[in-house]
Amino acid sequence: MWFKPEYFKKQPVMSCDQNHLEVERKTKKRKREGGGEKEEVVEEKLEKEQDKEEDEKEKKNKNQYQKKKFVSRPLMDTLWAMFKLKKNPTFLDISSLAFEFSMTETQINRWFCTKRKIYKKEIHWRAYKMK
Repeated sequence: MWFKPEYFKKQPVMSCDQNHLEVERKTKKRKREGGGEKEEVVEEKLEKEQDKEEDEKEKKNKNQYQKKKFVSRPLMDTLWAMFKLKKNPTFLDISSLAFEFSMTETQINRWFCTKRKIYKKEIHWRAYKMK
């Protein structure tokens, strides 16, 4: 056979007391061998781990809730005027706006995309209210 039947037999369940005694034996053995760590060292390691976890949480919170960037008034006026004329501007329009305000084309494109989404939601909501 390719497997051993002894391998699949269930191991006897140890009571809580037996398990506790076994853990104590292992720790005593480590202490005798000199491999056990002092409580101070263990506490220091725990503190370091907790500090690392707190730092990671702070980094996540900073990345998650970044402040909105302020945009100049003439830029917003120009973008809104363009949006009123064309909901989907051409590549030339986007590239000229990006060059004019020293932004990337993806930033301009993303602005138009988000405004289109908001506009569509508002139109659907108004149509729903009218019914």
